[in-house]
Amino acid sequence: MKNAFITSSLLLSLCGTGCVATRKYVAKTVAPVEQHVATVESKNDTKNSDQDKALTENKTQIENVDRDLSRTKERLSDTDAKVVAMNSTVATVDAKATAANAAASAADGKAQTSLERNGQLTQNVDSFKNAYKMDKLKLVKSDTVLFGFNRRGLSDEAKAQLDAVGQSLNGLGKYVVEVQGFTDKIGGAAYNNELSQERAAAVARYLANQHRVPLHNITMLGSGEADGDQKTRAEREQSRKVDIRIFVPEI
Repeated sequence: MKNAFITSSLLLSLCGTGCVATRKYVAKTVAPVEQHVATVESKNDTKNSDQDKALTENKTQIENVDRDLSRTKERLSDTDAKVVAMNSTVATVDAKATAANAAASAADGKAQTSLERNGQLTQNVDSFKNAYKMDKLKLVKSDTVLFGFNRRGLSDEAKAQLDAVGQSLNGLGKYVVEVQGFTDKIGGAAYNNELSQERAAAVARYLANQHRVPLHNITMLGSGEADGDQKTRAEREQSRKVDIRIFVPEI
């Protein structure tokens, strides 16, 4: 555009001089220059248009790449959240597994204790026989003390029964008192074994503390669930008990 302006100015200047020959010469000389200039400008315009088009395409590609990157980041964020949730779930499962293992170990320990207590009753009776040189024992009295549901403490009625048992021991020279606890079939076996032992211990403790029954005369055992179907409420009530049996030497 600048070259065209210069050419036009030159023509006007020459025209002002009134020199026709010169004007013709200049016109003939300048015309190719103008054509060349126009051609160059057209090429430049085309080149600029191509560059603008290429820039627009590059911009579109960059925007597409940015959009894909944004979507990828969202997917990665979702994946991270799922991984965190999975780790939390795994930790919870591990904790539950640890608790289950601990409970199983505790149950095994209680079962072992129950077996040891079962053997303890036989050992106590044998020791009593050896101490008093008794080969045979004779049952002279038996009684049953009942307990409430999930109870291990003695009721007033139970204490009255044990008072009668303690009084019946007066005047006996040699005797052994068997104390055997039971539960109903509600609850787990390990828990019932422990509960039956606590009930038997409550009876033995009362006889020893209130009626001065020597400890070496008492054999005690928690036998867990009582036998029987226990289908009715009354049957279950009769199963929550401690059986008391008094033996003396058979002469």
